[in-house]
Amino acid sequence: MDEHNFRNLEVGYINSPSAAPFMRRVEEPLVEQSAKQPCGKFEVRCHAGCTGHLEVASDSVSVRIGQRICREGKQELWGSLLVECKEQGDGSLAVEVVVFHPDWEEPVRIASLQSGPCDASPAKAGLRCDLEHKQV
Repeated sequence: MDEHNFRNLEVGYINSPSAAPFMRRVEEPLVEQSAKQPCGKFEVRCHAGCTGHLEVASDSVSVRIGQRICREGKQELWGSLLVECKEQGDGSLAVEVVVFHPDWEEPVRIASLQSGPCDASPAKAGLRCDLEHKQV
């Protein structure tokens, strides 16, 4: 994306398809603008409703998503999803998706995506996807 388009992203609107009162447009402040820099190996775009949004490029990423649950009669925020992105020793880039559940003894990796280094053989797939569930 060029610099002109990034300037247009500084304040944006999110249109919600749901019914009122969520039909109105919400202005969101841009938290970080370092996504303009082409140096990152990963890109993150996170929209958190009226709280704001984040757009960054980085060499590694770790995002945990929690949700409110009721357990033993009490409400708590449970970290139910983790997405980790990092470069592997062979130069490939990996995105791992891990799910956590309060009734499980171990979290489960539900997806792993890997892209090979640019100097890899053109015959190899650009993105490999492993959807086998594995305890971590």
